[in-house]
Amino acid sequence: MCATIARNEPSCEEKRALLIFGSPHPQGTAARLLGALEAALPPGTHVERFDCFAQPILPCNDCRACRRADGCALPDLDGFYPRLERADALVIATPVYNLSFPAPLKALIDRMQRYWSARFVRGVRPPITREKQVVLLTTAGADSAEGGGLLERQLRPVLTILNGKLKAAVHYAGADAGRDAAAALEAAAEAGRRLWL
Repeated sequence: MCATIARNEPSCEEKRALLIFGSPHPQGTAARLLGALEAALPPGTHVERFDCFAQPILPCNDCRACRRADGCALPDLDGFYPRLERADALVIATPVYNLSFPAPLKALIDRMQRYWSARFVRGVRPPITREKQVVLLTTAGADSAEGGGLLERQLRPVLTILNGKLKAAVHYAGADAGRDAAAALEAAAEAGRRLWL
């Protein structure tokens, strides 16, 4: 049995989706893809957002505190970690920067070190108990989906320690040339509709 503590908290039956936004452009293509997915989520999905550019994310400095005890010595993500752990789904929307993630999102990903240490140093298996469906949405100025594929490859090892499984990836390329994004927007919406299937 569970109790809903606050009006904005989901009920026991609702699924939680954590949307991680990795772009500096709140009206850009990554935002449009994320909006299309969010609008298509099944009714009753409890949505939380985390904007990587809205607050400075300190980089992991390999202090190794997480090797000795649960948590992170840096306090800036204290509010993020519980949201991540209780999410049933993660949606990451990001542009491709130099065939990688933008610096704030990369810093966030590197700060998952606390879960790597839990799993591989302290023997906590799994370090996050709640399984997660994951969707990756990428945008690229270049006229090639290569960057999106590389981000997918970089993300997969991190998902193993987050108890996440990549359910879908949508890669939009050609933004600098103004390529039509309609197909990518529909693919993002379809990923939202099928998130819990």
